[in-house]
Amino acid sequence: MFRFAYVLLLLGGTLIVLTICSAQAQPLTTPSRYLEIKLPDGVRSEGVFIRYVLDADDFGDWVQPRTGVPSYLIDTNRAGNPATRIRAILYAPGCAIQTLDLSLAGLDSQRYSFRCESLPNVPIVGTLTRTNRLFGHDVRVQAKHVARWAQAFLGVADIPTIPVGDVAQVASNGSFRLSVPDFSQDPLVGVPDYRGELQIWARDRTSDKVVAQLTPVVNSASKTRMGGLRIQSEYPEIVFAPCAANPPLMRDAFGFALRRDPCDR
Repeated sequence: MFRFAYVLLLLGGTLIVLTICSAQAQPLTTPSRYLEIKLPDGVRSEGVFIRYVLDADDFGDWVQPRTGVPSYLIDTNRAGNPATRIRAILYAPGCAIQTLDLSLAGLDSQRYSFRCESLPNVPIVGTLTRTNRLFGHDVRVQAKHVARWAQAFLGVADIPTIPVGDVAQVASNGSFRLSVPDFSQDPLVGVPDYRGELQIWARDRTSDKVVAQLTPVVNSASKTRMGGLRIQSEYPEIVFAPCAANPPLMRDAFGFALRRDPCDR
């Protein structure tokens, strides 16, 4: 049920190891034990994010989003045995992030209603420079919420990243405008000691593969150590430069490998 891939990224001279979970598809048949997460009216099911673990020593999984479904079923059998507990983080577009911690002991199935606590949006207006670092890719951009707090809550090795807001097009002059949730008003993640950030990522317009993280080119109160943006109620206009996720190997006229273009921090 669970598959993991380990991806090495060289970003700004820092080696980052990401643990990526495989998504659990919506079951085609109803499992013998399950948790049904019901969605409220008006929530786009294809934008829902659910990352969960079963029991204390579980690696966990995440639910693959689908369009036009009223609920998601999570199989609560673990390796053929009934799980006794489920913990999850849940997000839906326009809503605050939620956590879920339920006992499953002695129950064949449960239902949980996701109640949307509405959040306003905040714009991020950016300009993309140093586009040579995209290595010819025509890209779109999207924000991700890096939920470092969720690592301890779920008890997992990976840090969940939640796609938030709509995908934005980049104009011919390099400008773009994103609309993201105002997480400073989120009751869970908007507290002062909360550890999290927004990161802006570029995806190839055709293949949708991740091309680069877009990092602010100057230090400011908005910029995090990892090249993301702090959770704020408003953002100034920001100039971003790509930090390629997997830059191609460059060689000189003699065939020697060239040093790759560093990523600004």
